[in-house]
Amino acid sequence: MLIALYATSLVAQTNYYANIEGLTKVELKRALHDMMQPQQTLSYGSGSGHTWQGFWQTDRMVDNQVYDRYSNEKRYFNPEDTTASISGIDIEHVWAKSWFGGSLKVTPARDLFNLLPSDYSANRSKSNNPIGVVTQNPPGFDNGSAKRGLSTVTYPGESVNVWEPADEWKGDFARIYFYMATCYWDVKDEEGNSLWGEESLRTLDGSEWPTLLSNVYSLMLQWARQDPVDSIEIKRNEAVYHIQGNRNPFIDLPSLSEYIWGTMMDSAFYADAEIIIDPIVIPVDTIDSEIEDFFEDFETGSKGAYALGDVACTAATWTMSDALMGSLDADHKFDTKSVRIRNGYIEMTEDYADGCDSLSFYAGMYGSTASGANLSVYYSTDEGETWTALVESMPMGSWKQYSYDMDVKDIIRLRFVCDGGGVGGTYRINIDNIAMKHYVEPEHILIGDVNGDKQISIADVTMLVNIILGKTTEGFDTKVADVNGDGEISIADVTALVNIILGK
Repeated sequence: MLIALYATSLVAQTNYYANIEGLTKVELKRALHDMMQPQQTLSYGSGSGHTWQGFWQTDRMVDNQVYDRYSNEKRYFNPEDTTASISGIDIEHVWAKSWFGGSLKVTPARDLFNLLPSDYSANRSKSNNPIGVVTQNPPGFDNGSAKRGLSTVTYPGESVNVWEPADEWKGDFARIYFYMATCYWDVKDEEGNSLWGEESLRTLDGSEWPTLLSNVYSLMLQWARQDPVDSIEIKRNEAVYHIQGNRNPFIDLPSLSEYIWGTMMDSAFYADAEIIIDPIVIPVDTIDSEIEDFFEDFETGSKGAYALGDVACTAATWTMSDALMGSLDADHKFDTKSVRIRNGYIEMTEDYADGCDSLSFYAGMYGSTASGANLSVYYSTDEGETWTALVESMPMGSWKQYSYDMDVKDIIRLRFVCDGGGVGGTYRINIDNIAMKHYVEPEHILIGDVNGDKQISIADVTMLVNIILGKTTEGFDTKVADVNGDGEISIADVTALVNIILGK
């Protein structure tokens, strides 16, 4: 069984971060800087190979709703065009692009770790202001998720215009700040001059360490402790990694920030140390041990020619047309074999019966060829009668993993098609380690069960009133407390909850 568990402890236990162990403070930050540089970035905007196509992978809920950390407004991706922009949503730079010259050609302006989909109004209000705690009452802008106004506490002795995210996202933004301050502290133009302009001086000191001003990193540490890493951040980190080839280590190893800016600065970092200020537990979905997830590694079976034929492999029997089982040194693979496709396809001849919650696989150009072939992936839920495109004509490059949310409840079979340059074309791709996690029924949410006791009663009304009055600030699910579904928690929700109890 293949169980893909996204948890910080698993990443920490690998050798991915081996070269930073035993280091302290500036040496630790320098080593992270060297390993964090993105291998590639998407072009800015909409269209194939652009930011919006990246957001489809990084910031999409299972119902295609956008994760918008700047607003509670519900907006949706278009599954018919996964490269398109969304009305009312901007591509927002967490660190404003004007801080580093305003160009969209420099890497930090295109880095998905610094880019998030944002409500248009919130983005315009945030502008290029630094982050902080808004003390102005009422704020200059406040949509219930993000606000902008004067702060008299973030910058001692000054009253500065700042923007402040909602509590549920503060740790996320803190870890983005740690990432940017580590990855791009030394970003330069073509002449070798620092790109950091005057507008960045509210946040940066221009040095390799600490890079962030003390009042800024102190606030970010506070937010990171109060809002620990969650599954949304972990999944986004994985998605960006698959696109850019780099990770945010402050998500994988949340304690790193303490070694660079916080309480552990005088201690050498080790990934397995017990040093997290507030222990972080990442909940993992319960896996039904009686259901075997689908995992095809192509280690069983053999086929040494491109001629059409069926091959019984580890997880399924596959029809292979203009495809073979490759075991040469030039074949990218795990263990001893993978599939090599030219101008053909591989297709499951039978169904995986337990549905598909998510699909992942490794693919890339055969040998040292950099490009030339395109990959399309289809799935069928009617025993191969009809096929639905998951991705079409995706340009292949270097060997890497691709991951997709599927949400297919019943039977499913897969088809991988390679366009290797048309008839007579010789471009080839390798595919290996195809994994499908079985379908998991979404957890039922009982709207109005504010206290979480699995029933709706006057006790929920009492807790909801306390939430609105600020007497209860934790221990409740905002989706459950938003009884009328308007994206806000207010007296209107109390009225709606009372009507539910009264049967109205």
